[in-house]
Parts: sequence; C-alpha cells; structure tokens
Amino acid sequence: MSEKNKIVISLSQKSRKVVRNVTIAFLVAVSMATFPNSGRCQKDFSDDEVLSQKTRCDIYTLIEENEGIHFRQICRKLNKKMGVVQYHISVLEKNKYIHYIKDGRYKCFFATKPNGTFKSHQTLPYEERQTREHIIAAMKRNTPNKIIRYLNENDEASHQELAEICKVSPQAITFHCQRLTELDLIGSKKVGRRKFYLLPEEIQKLMAYI
Repeated sequence: MSEKNKIVISLSQKSRKVVRNVTIAFLVAVSMATFPNSGRCQKDFSDDEVLSQKTRCDIYTLIEENEGIHFRQICRKLNKKMGVVQYHISVLEKNKYIHYIKDGRYKCFFATKPNGTFKSHQTLPYEERQTREHIIAAMKRNTPNKIIRYLNENDEASHQELAEICKVSPQAITFHCQRLTELDLIGSKKVGRRKFYLLPEEIQKLMAYI
C-alpha cells in the first residue's frame, strides 16, 4: 500500500471518530434539553413535592386505580411520551410511591403508598400481598385471566375443558398452565390418564381481594 493511501485511510478513520463523538455529544445535549431536571431523579423529593407535579400525580393515580398496569398502557391512557412517563415513574419508584413486578417481558406497576380510600387488601400479610400482585399480573393476559377465573368458579377443570372455555389450542393451555403452575397460582392432579387443574385454597382466598 502506498504512503498516500495510508494517509487517506488514516484521515477517514479520524473523520469517522469525530462524527461519532459529535453525534454522542448531540444526543446528550438533546436529552438534557428535553429533561432539564432529570438529575433530580437521583435526589430525594419531599412528600409534598412528589405528587404536587400534575403529570406525576396523574401517573400515580392511574397506577393506584389500575393495579398491575403496564408501562405502555400508562403512556397510552395519559397520552404522554415514553420518556416523560419514564422520568416520573423513576421519581415515584425512588420515593417508594410505586413498585413493579415482572411478568415475562412486562413490568406491572402497583402503588406502594395508598393515596386514596382504604382498601381491604392492605390488611393482608406481606407475603399474601405479594402473591395477590402476582395473580393480578398474570390476569392482565387474556388466557391466564380466563383460566384463573374459571377455576375460581369451578372446583376443577380438565385440559380439554380449559381449551374450550378459553377458545385456544391445547398447546396454548399447556403453555399457560405450566407457567401458572411454576408461579404456584394453580395446581393439578391426575385421575387415571387425565389431568385436571384446580385453584389452591390460598389462591381462592386471595381472589376475594381482587
């Protein structure tokens, strides 16, 4: 390779590096301009400050009234951009006003500090409150919702019966029931070669609080 070609390649590499650095600086500047106070998310807010901001208060109220709501649902219902919602959720989380549990790839949000009227589930022991939240998170999905509700109203149901009730394939029932079993939200028993699903007693009890 000639000396001239080496110089051209070297300059090209430097140009790409400069462009990359300028792009990063631009994105950082845009981020800071969009959320000029985002640094406050790392600081503590007083109780008065946390809910005094309207959008943040609206997000908190929506979560309190719609337990287990997903992030995108919050954005859609309040007609807010994802970045705005994420910032205010970070403030609410840091100040322990809300928390979330994972349901697959979804975050399901719950209010930690009740701001409205007293709700009976607040008297439940901590472990039962956690289980209740996992039930709610699971029931945000259509098929698990139908499975849990049907088993709550009936002593037990066969695999085929659930497939007919939920209007899905037997393979889909296998997938959802296996997942619900791993979460200890449903149980099963075998009668001969047939498998029946049922709702454990502790889950039946918690359904009264949902």
